[in-house]
Amino acid sequence: MTDVTRIQSVREPLSPGCCLEYAVDDQPGVVERARAYLAHPGAGEVVEPRVAATVMLVSEGKPHYRRFESPLPGGAVIEETVEAAPVDVFMLRRCSTMAFVPDAVVFPGGGMDEADLRGDVPWAGPDPQAWARAMACPPERARAVITAAAREVFEESGVLFASDEAGRPARDSRGDHWAAEREAVAARSLSFGAFLADNGLVLRSDFLRLRSHWVTPKSEARRYDTYFFLARLPEGQHADGRTTEAVEAAWIAPGEALARFDAGLLKLVPPTISNLTSLARASSVDEAWALPFDGHVRPHPVAHGDGNVVMGCTVEGTR
Repeated sequence: MTDVTRIQSVREPLSPGCCLEYAVDDQPGVVERARAYLAHPGAGEVVEPRVAATVMLVSEGKPHYRRFESPLPGGAVIEETVEAAPVDVFMLRRCSTMAFVPDAVVFPGGGMDEADLRGDVPWAGPDPQAWARAMACPPERARAVITAAAREVFEESGVLFASDEAGRPARDSRGDHWAAEREAVAARSLSFGAFLADNGLVLRSDFLRLRSHWVTPKSEARRYDTYFFLARLPEGQHADGRTTEAVEAAWIAPGEALARFDAGLLKLVPPTISNLTSLARASSVDEAWALPFDGHVRPHPVAHGDGNVVMGCTVEGTR
């Protein structure tokens, strides 16, 4: 009989087939909702999760000045010049007014829109059928999720996963990150597909690599079905974090982000912690790109005999 790898924290690297359990007692309300769900699993309505995509945008680490203010009460402000790490990842701190994980530090991304389902985005790279096999979902959903990932990163950072039909990477000759178009796409007055077509561009699905897939537990009132991707910062582009949903944006080494979380300087949620843990293993951007898929993670409340409640699941691979 094959031993099952048991992982007791989202700070341990995941892999398909492992058995994951992690504590949630530091997240206000989560344990209470989990206990209520376990006591009466069929009593309340389970919220259908919203499909979402988020992207770990990475680049080679560079020494630079960083400033982070803890979102926690009485937290410190850190200002320092940090030596280069092998890999940096672009992250945003969400506004305190956001309904979902306010103040949390996250990767760019967001929910899939109805427009993403239309399939009118010019496309190059692996087709939706290939992505569907990797994501274990129908091709229509795979195409919409990839579209949402590219659109959300464009809206929140100005980075565009696109090229012209000859394969030349997208460049904005005006140097303003397509500011007017970007604002129009975010406001839904211009579709992402129309923006690409008007500029002679095609979405490059090969700029993205699937890293993990997390679904919020059924005990939660606000749920997401989120695909996490990795993407290299395209040559000639830069990320600016100019979005109404965030108050700070910065490049940070994955290990440093985790250390700041441990010190109470950053608020991170379990899927973000897990993906940072995986990314922190890489000694270069190329190595990060080559990391294997972490798996499909669908945690649910688990009650131990001592009364402790955790989240647990068996991590699934691609079918």
